[in-house]
Formats: sequence, structure tokens, C-alpha cells
Amino acid sequence: MQDNKSNKRDVHFKKVWGDSAESGQVIDFWNRLRALPKGEDALKRSEQIVFVAKHENQIIGVTTAHPIKVSKLNNNYFYNFRVLIDPEFRAPGLVDTLCVLTREFLSENREYNGVSGVGMITLVQNEYLKKFRNEMVWPSSGFTYIGKSNAGHHIRILYFDRAYI
Repeated sequence: MQDNKSNKRDVHFKKVWGDSAESGQVIDFWNRLRALPKGEDALKRSEQIVFVAKHENQIIGVTTAHPIKVSKLNNNYFYNFRVLIDPEFRAPGLVDTLCVLTREFLSENREYNGVSGVGMITLVQNEYLKKFRNEMVWPSSGFTYIGKSNAGHHIRILYFDRAYI
């Protein structure tokens, strides 16, 4: 890994929600990292892109979100949030920055195809995060631990400001 690749100052963030111009490059990014589950439609997933992080015009991180109804949380809609950073470019604060940018954007743009989300929900699969980022509430993003999935992954949610039940 080159030293400058992990320098957060060299990373630029771009909101691409609703703009398909970055889709091809993001799909290439996912394919290179073998990030999508088998059978997942990359083009359909690309419609869920919220932000990209770039280093020297190369995508090194992506967030996606789409609304899902969560029956165990009062049948409210949450944005199912995902973030992926290229392992070669992981640096302290990069994931947090992408989470916060995505949270701020979605909290102001809650409606998607007629569905209004009350917050975000994420499944933490990264073993390092599960072991060492084990605060109940992550200070930078506001994600709160609410339990584990059947596979043992941490489930975290956050509510947008002015969300009501």
C-alpha cells in the first residue's frame, strides 16, 4: 500500500444519489473486490448508491441505501445502509465520514419511491469493527447497537432527527 493512499486529505467525496454517471465505475469496484453476494444484480444495486469516495479519480469507497420495512421495529421503514471501503485505502475516519455524509443526506431526503424512512439500519459484518468498535452508540455516526443477526453480525440503527412513531 502506498502511504498517500490512506491520507484522508487526498480523498474526495461525491453524492451520486439519483445520478447513474458513476454506476459503471462502482460496478467495476464491486466486481474487483468481489463484494456483491452471488446472484445480486449489480445494476439494480447501483441504483442505491448514495456517496462515493475517490482517490485520484479512482473509487475507493461506496455507500448504498434503500428502504426496507422492519417488522420488529414497529413496521417502520429504515434505509438499509451499506458501506464498502477498498482494503488498500482503509484509513481512520474514512468509514465515519461516509456514514455521516450519507446520514445527513438521507435525513434531509427521507422519501424514496413514495416511502419515507425514519432512520438507517445496518448489519456490521466486519470482524474488526465487531470486536474493537463495540460502543453501544458510535459517537461519530450515531448508530446504536440493538442486537445480533442469526449469523452473529451486529445490527445497528439510527433515527433521523424529527422521526416519530
